[in-house]
Amino acid sequence: MSAYNGAVVEGDRAAFERDALFATFVIGLPVCEAAIAEARYMQACGLLRQELEILAQLKAVKADRRKSNGAPNVASLEQSLARLYGDLSAAAHVSKHHVVQVATAWGGEVENLPGPTNFTRHFPETDDEFARKAYALHIYIIIRLIEELSLDLAARYDGAALTAHEIGAVNLSVELMISEGMLESDRGEQSGT
Repeated sequence: MSAYNGAVVEGDRAAFERDALFATFVIGLPVCEAAIAEARYMQACGLLRQELEILAQLKAVKADRRKSNGAPNVASLEQSLARLYGDLSAAAHVSKHHVVQVATAWGGEVENLPGPTNFTRHFPETDDEFARKAYALHIYIIIRLIEELSLDLAARYDGAALTAHEIGAVNLSVELMISEGMLESDRGEQSGT
C-alpha cells in the first residue's frame, strides 16, 4: 500500500469508500493483535467481528450492494466465516452467559470453602488454544483483505500488482498456518480450527 500512498488517481464513490475501509482495517490491526496477545479475548472477539464486517462491506461496495446506514451482510463471505460471525457477535455483545463465564472463570482452590462457590477472575489469563484460533482467524482475514486490495490496485494503477515477494509472503503464511494445524488446505488436511 505504501508504494501508492499519496499517488493521485481518478476514483469514484466506490473506490473512495473502499479506501476508507482499507484504512480502517489497517488502523485497527495493532489493537486486535494486542487484545489477543494480552489475553483480552472478549474484546478480541469484538475486534475480529469488526474485521469480518469490514471485509463484508468491501465486498458489498464492490458489488454496489452496500446499504446506507446498514450493517454489512456477512452472508456474502464464505459460509465458515459467516458461522464464526455469530459466535463472535455473542461474545462481543456478551449475550450468552456461558461464553462470558468461560472467559472469566478462575480455576482456584475450592476445598474447604462454604456452599457453591464461583471463582471469577478479574484479570486476563492466557488460553493458548483460543489465542491460536483467534490469531489464525485474524491472519486469514488479513489475507482476504490483501486479495481485495490487490484487485483495487490492479484496477486503479497502471501496472500495479502484488510483487513476487509479497505473494511469496502470503503463500508462506498460509503454508505455515496449514502446517501448524490452524487452517485446512484445499486437499482436506485436518486443522485445529
